[in-house]
Amino acid sequence: MNRYATPSPNNFSSNLSMSSYDGDSSYRPVPQRSPLTKQVNQMAYEIPHNKYATNAWSYAPEFLKVFGDLRIPIGGRAMFDCVLLGSPRPKVCWLFNDEKLKFTDVQIEDTSDLCRLTIPYVQPYHYGVYTVLCENEVGRAVTSAFLYPL
Repeated sequence: MNRYATPSPNNFSSNLSMSSYDGDSSYRPVPQRSPLTKQVNQMAYEIPHNKYATNAWSYAPEFLKVFGDLRIPIGGRAMFDCVLLGSPRPKVCWLFNDEKLKFTDVQIEDTSDLCRLTIPYVQPYHYGVYTVLCENEVGRAVTSAFLYPL
């Protein structure tokens, strides 16, 4: 007999239970077989209320993908892009060396979930720290990266 045998993934414990829907818009608990469980008449999970949100479905901005530091030669192309979520849609602001971005020779794209800053032809004055600040009524998300000469 193997003392370290693991159960088959298809063997389920008989003392597990789930609530079931009986069609009349109410849930009823399935009886438990374990003496260690206790029936409680409350929800197991409740969506937390955010005191700053104007609607229950609002949530703070968060990045699914962030950009990293780049080493680009003069005349090369640099692209900083990130994927962003948030509800309501966060306002996006790009900063260069901690000041609002003022370059006229860059391209900024801000679609439903993608924020991208493209520098088609890098010049010496482009080298520094790029920051994207995303903010809505519920919160803020910030990420930064350096553009270095090659």
